[in-house]
Amino acid sequence: MAEIVQEMRLFSGQGERLYLTAGERGRFLDAALDEDRENRVFCSVLHFTGARPSEVLEITPDRISLGEKVIVLRTLKKRKYDKQGNIKLPQYRSIPVPNKLIDDLDLVFDLRRIIKIGKDTHTPLWSMNRSTAWRMVKRVMKNANIEGKQATSKGLRHGFGIAMLSGEKPAPLNIVRDLMGHSDSKITEIYLQAVGDEKRKLVMQAWD
Repeated sequence: MAEIVQEMRLFSGQGERLYLTAGERGRFLDAALDEDRENRVFCSVLHFTGARPSEVLEITPDRISLGEKVIVLRTLKKRKYDKQGNIKLPQYRSIPVPNKLIDDLDLVFDLRRIIKIGKDTHTPLWSMNRSTAWRMVKRVMKNANIEGKQATSKGLRHGFGIAMLSGEKPAPLNIVRDLMGHSDSKITEIYLQAVGDEKRKLVMQAWD
């Protein structure tokens, strides 16, 4: 069974942007501060991992390394069969995250105690379903004054991919591919289309 590279777009058919800019991503985090602590941390995990909401909802205490400061995600939406038609094993990816996010996760969910006693380590941290998570993200987007086609969790995920490639020291494409959980680097390459525009905006801000 042949592997087919998924189609992914950063602009709609009408030319509307489908990704969040750096400024919008920052406003999203700021607006999340008005949510309860579980929702606030959920938004931070989305922001700092580029994960899909359904991937975040699967996170359990044993998927978080307090010492290494990483979150392990089960990659969803990858094809279930290899090129020979055989069923693939579940795919996981390890995402390094800021120390503060690890500390927030520990404080909100009491991770050190859970891991120490070895109880509920396989229980998801969040009990909400995907629809509730989707509505919450939309609410935070609205409170952050982010409007348009990009005001979605997918727009936040696309923004993460662009951020990884547009900084002063861009991450190698294969690293971004692994962080995003893409099956093919050709999927990741689409973010390069937007990097030029993002860099130009950053440079032009210096002259405003």
